[in-house]
Amino acid sequence: MSTIKFDTVEDTTTKRGALTLEGLQEENDFYRGKGGISEENRAYGFKPAFYDMESGTVYDSKFANGHEAPMHVLDGLPNDVVASRLSDGKVTAVRPGIISGFVQRGHFYTREQAALATAQMRDRTQMLSNPQQHNQLLAAWEKFLVDEEYPGDFIRPVVGDSWRRCYESQTDPELQYAPLLSDSDQLEHRRVIQADLLKAAHPILQRASQVLFRTDSLILLADAEGLILDVKADEGVLSQARDINLVQGGVWDEKTAGTNAVGTALAAAEPVQLYGAEHFCAGIKHWTCSADVIRDPHDGKVLGAVDLSGLTDTYQSNALDFAIMAARLIESNLAKDYFHSRQQVIEATRTMFLGWKTEGLLAFDRRGRLVRANQQAHPTLKLLGADLVLSPQCRLPALDLELPLSKANMPVWLEKQLTLPIELHHNIVGTLVVLSAQH
Repeated sequence: MSTIKFDTVEDTTTKRGALTLEGLQEENDFYRGKGGISEENRAYGFKPAFYDMESGTVYDSKFANGHEAPMHVLDGLPNDVVASRLSDGKVTAVRPGIISGFVQRGHFYTREQAALATAQMRDRTQMLSNPQQHNQLLAAWEKFLVDEEYPGDFIRPVVGDSWRRCYESQTDPELQYAPLLSDSDQLEHRRVIQADLLKAAHPILQRASQVLFRTDSLILLADAEGLILDVKADEGVLSQARDINLVQGGVWDEKTAGTNAVGTALAAAEPVQLYGAEHFCAGIKHWTCSADVIRDPHDGKVLGAVDLSGLTDTYQSNALDFAIMAARLIESNLAKDYFHSRQQVIEATRTMFLGWKTEGLLAFDRRGRLVRANQQAHPTLKLLGADLVLSPQCRLPALDLELPLSKANMPVWLEKQLTLPIELHHNIVGTLVVLSAQH
């Protein structure tokens, strides 16, 4: 699967405040080949559109005559969002807060989010293990531990790269089992932090455990640090898994437990299948595992991994497909919750945004993700010296209501701003920030 690096995006048009024709071309050039332009994601049901950060309204991309456009054009946007036109009426710029993206099934995706959703599978031949090479792999591993060399004709790149990382981090190749997080309070704390991920994964793991009944396989969910949060399997399989701490609380990041599907998938940020001898640590070489990472639909951040594991005699090439499918289903559940959360904030803040005319307003959902920003917010944030890109992918961890409040997470500019709870049907669904530079 191609890896999209969201943190390298140079969103210059958004930082300038106004989307222009030149800005659209720059975005197209940047996202070409990554799934973030119309010609590359149309087959997946994505239609070019624009999101208004002030109102939360989504506008389909249209030509000036009102007909649907197959690419991003500014001419069909309503007059109240247009900033400038040529003498012939062609729109050259729109006001700050208009974001280009796509609509799929009624939900707006930024270009980054669409790129993530349409990322294609890479060459499958390099993703699958070959059980027939078990003895050669063992010999190669022993040679690697002596002089860091091995025959390069059958060691897959994902395995060789991982072995080198393990060697450089001085991971113990004779390790017999992964460490176990023995502090139950700390484990519960990590599970609370990942409540959204656990909720999204629960029905998938539950269903998978029924499918895997009596297959001598288990399915597990790990967080981004490789800590196993949940495991589903028959008691017989769990009994064997306990021997290597492949259970809840087991720590399976690559530096700690060596080359393994969970840790290596997280390190490489892509699907990984490993068979027996391909593992780096001796005690794990009688297991086979397949894993894929789970990404946040909001910003593409890796949240964790889902893994299908069993003893080597249970090897099935389609186990990787199973893990990939499970990861996509979990991401789908996360996306449903994300879009529902966004809609709740839009609905709950309609009167707020009508009532405040002179102050800058920012509306965040419960997880600190920006949903709305009025026009006054742009100049006020500039006066405050806040380096904040106002787009649907903006996030402030300090406003995450699911996490303990930490002064360390609070941006300096935010400390003196008025924050109010956003309520809908007697439930708090987010936070409203009322901006003022007069402090």
